[in-house]
Amino acid sequence: MIFNSFFTQIVMAALAVGIIFVYVQPTFTSIGLIQESITQYQEETSKVSEVNARLSSLVSKINSISASDMKALLTYIPDEVDEVAVSRELLIMSEEAGAYLESIKYEETVPIPAMVNESSVEVVRHSFSLSLIGTYVQTKTFLTFLEQNNYPLEISKMSIISSETGIITSDIEIITYSHN
Repeated sequence: MIFNSFFTQIVMAALAVGIIFVYVQPTFTSIGLIQESITQYQEETSKVSEVNARLSSLVSKINSISASDMKALLTYIPDEVDEVAVSRELLIMSEEAGAYLESIKYEETVPIPAMVNESSVEVVRHSFSLSLIGTYVQTKTFLTFLEQNNYPLEISKMSIISSETGIITSDIEIITYSHN
C-alpha cells in the first residue's frame, strides 16, 4: 500500500476538513457564546455599579440634612392625612378652576423610615390618582391651586392628552406624606 498516493491525500484532506467542522468549529462557537456572556455580565455589572453609586450619593445627601432641618420638615408634614379631606379639596380646586374632575382614587400608603436625632421616625407616603378634563387655562389654574394648597402635595406623574376641540385630559398622580 502506498501512503503517498493521490487517494490517500484526498482522504486525509477530507478527514482534516471533517475534524474542523466537527470539533474546532463548535469549540469556536462555544467560546464566542462565553465571550458574549462575559461582555453582557460586564455591562450589567457596570449598570449595577452606577445604580449603587447613585444610591450612595442620595443616601449621603439625606444624611447631610441637619437634625434641625429634618425636625422642621417633620413639623411641616401633618401627623395624618385624611384621604377624604384631600379628595374633597382636590374636587373643590377643580371646581374653582372650572375643570371637571372625572375620577379620583386613593391608591396606597407606604411607610418610609427616616432618622431624626438618631431616632427612627416613620413617614407614610399617600398616593392619589386623578383624571382632570378642562381647557389649557383651567388645567393651569388647577395646578396653580394645587401648588398653593395647605397640604404638601407633589405631582409624581402627569400625562396630558389634548383633543382638536381644545379640551385637555390630564391623568395626574399626586403624593403627600404624613408621620406618626
